[in-house]
Amino acid sequence: MSKTEAQTRSELIDQQLAQSGWSVNDPSQVIEEFDILVELPLGLAEARTPYEGHQFSDYVLLSKDGKPCAALARVH
Repeated sequence: MSKTEAQTRSELIDQQLAQSGWSVNDPSQVIEEFDILVELPLGLAEARTPYEGHQFSDYVLLSKDGKPCAALARVH
């Protein structure tokens, strides 16, 4: 039986981040479901759907000055 995304995060990813010194419960260190703005496809002036022009990272790790320094995404 495969694990849900929440189980995978809790049992694997969150634990590995904690072992590496990151606190997934501290939004000054880790942000979940981070919205990354990307350019629209060539020739489009505005998005055709609410998600066009966006990509999402499962986790973003923040540097001490609060800037993103790493993005983590699961592979399907």
